[in-house]
Amino acid sequence: MGGRVHSLVVASNFLFCGFESISPLLPEINVGMVHAWNLANPADPPLEFHMSPLAPYAHGQGVTQILVDGHTVVSGSKDGTVKLWSYDVATNGFKLTQEFSGHAREITGLAVADTVLWTSSTDGSIRIWDIGKGDCQYLISMAHAGATPPPPGSIQPQSPGHTNAVSSLVSFKSANGVFILSSSLDGDVKAWNGTTGQCVASESHGEGVVTMSMATDSTGKPLLLLGLESGSIMARNLEPTQKIPQAFAPIFKLSQHMTAGHSGAVKTLSKGSPGTFYSGGMDGKALVFELTGDLGL
Repeated sequence: MGGRVHSLVVASNFLFCGFESISPLLPEINVGMVHAWNLANPADPPLEFHMSPLAPYAHGQGVTQILVDGHTVVSGSKDGTVKLWSYDVATNGFKLTQEFSGHAREITGLAVADTVLWTSSTDGSIRIWDIGKGDCQYLISMAHAGATPPPPGSIQPQSPGHTNAVSSLVSFKSANGVFILSSSLDGDVKAWNGTTGQCVASESHGEGVVTMSMATDSTGKPLLLLGLESGSIMARNLEPTQKIPQAFAPIFKLSQHMTAGHSGAVKTLSKGSPGTFYSGGMDGKALVFELTGDLGL
């Protein structure tokens, strides 16, 4: 790709790649690029995301996050901006439709709950955007929770946010609604009501949480995987069960001392088929795990 690849997503029969590369019009400057390959015709050239003909790139710096929601693609960058792209049938390409500016550092997470977009950053904040209006409705940070004053009838976060860089966001749908989970280098994982913005749970891990991912046990029941700075991988349940009545309860923890973890920070986790997941770490290893037995979910 001519530069560092930060994000790969397969959705809607496309492979989306977010990376940084040299701009053809700015030959000494690294910019943020997004390419999309149609998996039905993989030999065809990729569709390229361009801000305009005179800005043939997606962001001013490397693209770190990609989220696909139907026919809309959301991209986040090291420059702190978030952009919405829509597929244009007439041109067989993706057209820039909206840009969200407000974060001061790299975008680390994207999540959608109904018509609300949640974003996170290494600046330590979570922002909640009205997708239709393109406005930032709320800022959740160490010193601030919500808007001042909050608009009548709108979402009103009641809890301060993280005290260090927010490392990832995960959207989780349950019978009780949509929840957004956030992790941070401060060691906390927080659960937010995706509609009201209220913090409904928070757990500390004593070390930085670098990444999160959803997975399932062999029967398809969901669990949350956490990648820690020490190289350990921890799993928590997401919903109370008959065997585990407490939500967010720890299920297991894997570490290098158990010959089943990484010796460096876990940088990425990915769900596989039921009962399997993948991890990648700063130790240069990619591991494949199979969950066996009854996890109590």
